[in-house]
Amino acid sequence: MADKILNTGLDALLGDVAAPNKQSIKEIDLTQIKPNRFQPRQSFDEQKIKELSQSIAKHGILSPILVRETGAGGYELIAGERRLRAAKQAGLQTAPCMVDSAEDQLSLELALIENLQREDLNPIEEARGYDRLKREFSLTQDKIAEVTGKARSSVANSMRLLNLPSSIIELLYAGELEKGHAKILASMDPKEAEELAQKIVSLGMTVKDAATSTKPKTTKNKTKQKNRDLLNIEEELSECMGHKIQIDQQTASKGKISISYSSKDERESIISKLLKLKKN
Repeated sequence: MADKILNTGLDALLGDVAAPNKQSIKEIDLTQIKPNRFQPRQSFDEQKIKELSQSIAKHGILSPILVRETGAGGYELIAGERRLRAAKQAGLQTAPCMVDSAEDQLSLELALIENLQREDLNPIEEARGYDRLKREFSLTQDKIAEVTGKARSSVANSMRLLNLPSSIIELLYAGELEKGHAKILASMDPKEAEELAQKIVSLGMTVKDAATSTKPKTTKNKTKQKNRDLLNIEEELSECMGHKIQIDQQTASKGKISISYSSKDERESIISKLLKLKKN
């Protein structure tokens, strides 16, 4: 039932279908709308809010804000916080709202979906949003991927960012590090990762520069070529499994393949996938 409501809510958000029967559109006083306590986004671009406010002042709100009733004539925002902020800034007293009867989990899912599909979340906000779905509603990474429309590996890689040292998380949240930087840092020893993160910020290193700086130096051209070939295979295997896979080739015919995980859930997921391969 929740999946059905989620799908209709998503369709309405994207404007692909008419408002479903469980929803109604009405003009609501902006003072009656409380912020969404499940909102994953914590930082907003004030310049973009200002630009949207100017557009709303001129053309009005073109897409209704999604809210749910909270009782006593009040409403809670589900999706559309940028529009709500811009409407207030434009001096509007009321706004067209689509009223839904979403439960807590669905409210968080819809807030995540709207932000993920309309404007990229800060990577840490995205990771924390997934983490809330996991902690507060006991969703597995597979289920999170299903309800948000993201690849299982993307969800896993995003949540892995929360295991980074707090100093790196702060730099990511502030936008001083890119998601690509974080992917590199997450595979390193915490102390080395912090040192490289500071170096990236101070020197303005690109993701490519950071990746190059972590590669082991060797004087043998044959070894360099071998490492590049293995890297391509590792990336393909990692994408297929949804977990980081490393190949340690000791000789032409000997070596080892390892799969990394950073949580109990990830470990159980890996074991489950390997057992399925055995059965097949």
